[in-house]
Amino acid sequence: MSSIEQLETLRNAELYDDCKTMAEFILTLDECGKDYLDNEQRLIVYRCLADSSWFLHEYHLAESYLKKLLHSYKQIERVDKTANEPDWMVESKYRQHVCLLKLNRLKEALAALEAVAFHQRTAKIHLALGQCYQKVGSSVQEAISAYRECLKQNPNTLSAYIALLALGVKLNDLLHTHPSAASIHHENQAQQPAPVTISPLVRQPWFRTLLQADACSASRDFSEASRLYQQIDAQYLPQSTYVLSQLGYTQYLNGDYSQALHSFQRAQQIDPLLLKHMDILAFLTYNECKDSSLEKLVNHLMSLGDHHPETWIAIGYYCLKKNHKPSRTVYLAQKAFALDNTKIQALLLKGLALYKLKRYSDSLNHYKDAVRLIPYCFEGYKGVVDGYLATNRLNDANMFITNAVRTNLKENARAFTLCGQVLAKEVSSLDKARVYLEKALAFNPKYTDAVISLVEVYGQLKQQQKSIELLKEHVQMNNDPRIRQLLIENLMKSGSSEEMLQQVVRNYPTTHFERLEREMNDDSSLDGGRFDTGPMGDLDPMGDDVIGENFSDEDL
Repeated sequence: MSSIEQLETLRNAELYDDCKTMAEFILTLDECGKDYLDNEQRLIVYRCLADSSWFLHEYHLAESYLKKLLHSYKQIERVDKTANEPDWMVESKYRQHVCLLKLNRLKEALAALEAVAFHQRTAKIHLALGQCYQKVGSSVQEAISAYRECLKQNPNTLSAYIALLALGVKLNDLLHTHPSAASIHHENQAQQPAPVTISPLVRQPWFRTLLQADACSASRDFSEASRLYQQIDAQYLPQSTYVLSQLGYTQYLNGDYSQALHSFQRAQQIDPLLLKHMDILAFLTYNECKDSSLEKLVNHLMSLGDHHPETWIAIGYYCLKKNHKPSRTVYLAQKAFALDNTKIQALLLKGLALYKLKRYSDSLNHYKDAVRLIPYCFEGYKGVVDGYLATNRLNDANMFITNAVRTNLKENARAFTLCGQVLAKEVSSLDKARVYLEKALAFNPKYTDAVISLVEVYGQLKQQQKSIELLKEHVQMNNDPRIRQLLIENLMKSGSSEEMLQQVVRNYPTTHFERLEREMNDDSSLDGGRFDTGPMGDLDPMGDDVIGENFSDEDL
């Protein structure tokens, strides 16, 4: 058996370390002139080296050998130069593109895929092409065409459906079976595309509802998307980690942190090996001050391995909460981002840690990177605004968030509330602040922060009666004790009778009122309350009070 045949037995047995070592020996003998290789043999050696490096996740080395493999293949003289490339050659080009993506060489990755002849592109190649077109920022039409070709070959590719919805293709167009009805709503549309092959799954109610939910998520109607995912969870797929993960993600984007936390926890209980969105679960656990749960999550993710960015993000939040070490969190967030530069939570975590270190300029840069990465994620905008306010750049904060609500955060109650809060910092723009806060409540009538901020603005505008009417309206639908407390305090400021105050307390009992009941007989209590009519206080930057426990680094 020749050395080349022995090498192939190692590769076929998936003994990649030994295969790689043996291949290097053979190449060395060839270079030294002791055992010459012809072009065919050299091609086999490079293929074994590329395969071994690929399966060992040595992407930089694999890309180098794949390039040599492709070059060697071109050197071989073939009788029929128009014949199709072998399947392993197409797969090698696909792997080369994956390696180049890992190395953040996007344009070269796209070129590697485009080198595959069109008639030899599989559904996998077309899907990867669509994703590369999006990452590189090429024509939207090119990405849409690639995804449609993927669906023609395999109509069950859910990720292609989701990508097409995100690119502006209407759901009804995707589900149409008539060529004349299939159209893409895009301003640069040149011609009617051929219809995609319809998946048999479309006949299933759960799949159609799932596509509707994905369509709402793509159009940034996160409230409706959450409702549809909840419907799927309740009626069709109660144990689906995909549905629960998507539900938690849309709830997170919609600002429903408590509900998102519950959804992600359910998903993790069903599949303890789940990694998708576990970085968001770490943030939500940190934000809800659930220290023991955060520690358990960190230990669990560490047991799954340290080569996942979610693990380092969770450890970063743990250090921030337990160890009070923002500087170490900066390092951990950077490590997570190095593993996956599409992880917005790594940028948000690093921005937060830098903010705590009072490195506001650096924090601003990272939050702006987060906004560029996912323009519809509110947390990035909140970080930028906090950074501007911390450096006394009120005008910049105002311009930034005002532009956001006009572009990427339309109909976002949290964004309009933040805009109103920033505007309310100047007496001259109180009326504008009121308008934005009222719009925020129109988008989400139960958003407590908008109610509280609007009450403060009404107070500064000397519109006490409007404050009381607003609070009376919302105390019926909102169980937040702050609303009830504000109602009592505003009634006290307006000089309402003791009988009316006691009636409100009886109708809406809460522990917050015990202090107020004691103050009712004290005349001085009518002079002011927790919310006075002076200027609004500073916004709570990041809203993340830290528990006063100290853990050593060894606790990790």
